[in-house]
Amino acid sequence: MKLQVHRNDGGVLRPSVVGRGSQGGYPAVRGAGGAGPCSRNGCFTLIELLVVIAIIAILAGMLLPALSRAKAKGQSIACLNNLKQLQMAWILYADDHSDLMCPNQSSGSGADPLAWRGLPGSWVIGNPQLDASPTNIQGGVLFPYTAAVGVYRCPAHRSYVLGNRNLPRNRSFMLDLFLSGSPPLVGKVKLKLSELVAPPPARVFGFLDVSERMINGCDFALYWDDTWWDIPADRHQLGVGLSFLDGHVEHHRWRFPKAAKNAVTAVQGTNDLGDLRWLQERLPER
Repeated sequence: MKLQVHRNDGGVLRPSVVGRGSQGGYPAVRGAGGAGPCSRNGCFTLIELLVVIAIIAILAGMLLPALSRAKAKGQSIACLNNLKQLQMAWILYADDHSDLMCPNQSSGSGADPLAWRGLPGSWVIGNPQLDASPTNIQGGVLFPYTAAVGVYRCPAHRSYVLGNRNLPRNRSFMLDLFLSGSPPLVGKVKLKLSELVAPPPARVFGFLDVSERMINGCDFALYWDDTWWDIPADRHQLGVGLSFLDGHVEHHRWRFPKAAKNAVTAVQGTNDLGDLRWLQERLPER
C-alpha cells in the first residue's frame, strides 16, 4: 500500500490510498468526491467503511456481556477464597485455644446498622460502615492468623466509609451469631468445636458476605422465625458466598433479591421465605 496525493480541478490536494495491482504496478485511484479514475479494488467507499464499523460494533456488543460475566465470576471466586482464608483462621484459632471458638460479640440496639459495634476481644472490632482505618480489623483476635486486611473484604464490594467517598470499606463479612455470639442466645450459642455434632461442621455455615447497606458489628443474627434480622449479600449474580466450619466454601444463588431489604424485616413472599429457610437449615442450633 502507498499514499498518493492528487490536485483536483479546484487546486485542492486530495490524499488517497492505493494498493498494488496484479501486474505489480499501482492502479489509478479515485480521489475524494469521486474525482479522477480509480480501480474499484483499490479503495474503500464511505458506505463500505460504515459497514465495517457497524460489524465491529455488533461484535463488541456480543463480546462485552461475556467479558462482564467473566469478571463477575472472577470476583465471586476471589470472594470465596477470602472466605476460605477467614474460615481456616477461625479453625486455627480454636486449635490454639483448647477447642474454644473465637469470640463473636457485638453491642447495640434496634434495627439501625450504624448502632452496632463488634466488641474488643472479638474476631473483629467496630463497624465497617464507620471505620476509616483497618485498625479494628488488625485489633481482632483472628488477624494474627490472616495478617492481611484484604481477606476481610469481597472484591465486588463497592461501598465506602460513611461520609468519605474516597475511602473504600475494609470489611464485608460477618460471622454466624450462634458461634460464640452475643448473650441473647445463652444456652444455644456454641462455644467449642466439640459441641458441633448434629449437624456436623460441614453443614454449618460460619462467615458470609453481607449486604452493603446492612452490614454492622461482627455477628450475623439469624433465628428460627420468619424474619431477616441481618441481611446477606446478593452481589454475585443474585448469590452469596459462605464458608462452612469444616473449611469448605460455597456460592448460593438466592431466589429473591436481598440488596434492597432492611434489617429486622419479615420475609416477602414464598421465594424469600425459601431463602431464609435454606440459611436457617445451616445453623448449628435447631
